[in-house]
Amino acid sequence: MSADFQEKLDFEAVKDAAEEGTALILDIDGFEGPLHLLLELARMQKVDLTRISILELADQYVTFIKTARDLRIELAADYLVMASWLAYLKSRLILPREEAQEQLPEAEEMAAHLAFRLQRLEAMRLAADGLFKLKQVGQNVFVRGMPEGLRSRTSPLYQA
Repeated sequence: MSADFQEKLDFEAVKDAAEEGTALILDIDGFEGPLHLLLELARMQKVDLTRISILELADQYVTFIKTARDLRIELAADYLVMASWLAYLKSRLILPREEAQEQLPEAEEMAAHLAFRLQRLEAMRLAADGLFKLKQVGQNVFVRGMPEGLRSRTSPLYQA
């Protein structure tokens, strides 16, 4: 994976959760720590992904989600993205490359596309938050009501 891709996928909510103590802590085949650390180590190729069990990763993720009902949904989604990227990276290592796969988009192209979609999602979240913070028409505003139409009467001053 490229360094540019690593900069684009920056999960601040996950890192904040790790500091708060509500992060997903994994214990898989010799690795014990938060999921975002495992993903960063896998990106830098400091961890042998062939030794990590994806089944254990999925089981621990599902258990974490079941026990953390009050967890913020965006944090759970970030964890899901990270777990799926680990599964994808491991599958690329295990499966043999075929020449027919040249027609498929490269991993870095897919990563760039995913990063773009995540940036769009974050922009939508920020826009929605900004809209909800604005004053809303009709909320705490009491108008007089519909104005009545003016009726004009004309009466002649002189009659013949």
